[in-house]
This record gives sequence, structure tokens and C-alpha cells, in this order.
Amino acid sequence: MTDQTNSQAPMLPEPRRSIPPAPVHPLAALATIVLDNLFALPELAGPELWMLTVPLIGGIGLLTTTMVQRFLAKDSWGESIAKGLVMGIIAGVPISVTGTAVGGILLAWAGLHEWIKLPAPKGKPEQLPPSDEIVDAEVRDVE
Repeated sequence: MTDQTNSQAPMLPEPRRSIPPAPVHPLAALATIVLDNLFALPELAGPELWMLTVPLIGGIGLLTTTMVQRFLAKDSWGESIAKGLVMGIIAGVPISVTGTAVGGILLAWAGLHEWIKLPAPKGKPEQLPPSDEIVDAEVRDVE
């Protein structure tokens, strides 16, 4: 018989993986959800009314997402228009996107990155912005 020792390494919890940033700003996703659900009743009226509501909802979704992406997310005009077009199509489809599994996952992902703040990866230290630079400079100027 040989003396076998079971050396087990201590069980360390797995590091949390960060959620990748969503391609759209959370406000753009919220606007798409609101537009998609706001016009749900007129969409139930039938295909005759769809000729009016689908382009209207899609256009409002396009404009809203484009402006949010351009001025809040600081995307370029090309990226903003492309994302606005996709979200406008999603909002304009006469089926509630949030009612589908894929739509719910995609639209929720847009907000998870902003709403759930996970710890920064260990390899990259958090860089905090300088807090009192301007105040300190003004105090020194006065003295």
C-alpha cells in the first residue's frame, strides 16, 4: 500500500463574467418596447389598418432610436441610422415583439449592461475620474 494523499485545492468561486455592452442604448430599447405595446390594439383591428400603423410606428421607432443613439450613446450618424432602422422594423412589425422569447431576450439584453453593474475584471483596475481638480485649482488661485 502506498501512502496517497488527496491534496485538493481550495474551491474558489468562478469569477463573474461581465455582460457585453448591448448594441443599443437602454432608452432606445425602452422606446421600442413602448411603441411596440402602445399600438397593439390598433394592430388587432386587421390588415386594413396595418397600412397606416406599421409605417407610422416604424418611422417613430426609427427616429427615436436614431436620435437616442446619436446624442446619448454618441454613435456616428451611420451607426445611429442603422440601429434606428432595425429597431424601427422591430417596433413596426404587427406582432408584439416583447411577447416572443427572442424579442424579450434581445430587448432585455439592451438594458442589462447598464442596470447590472458587475465588478470590473481583475486585469483592468477601475479608473475613477479626478474628483476635485477644478475645486482644488480654484482654491489655490484664491490663496
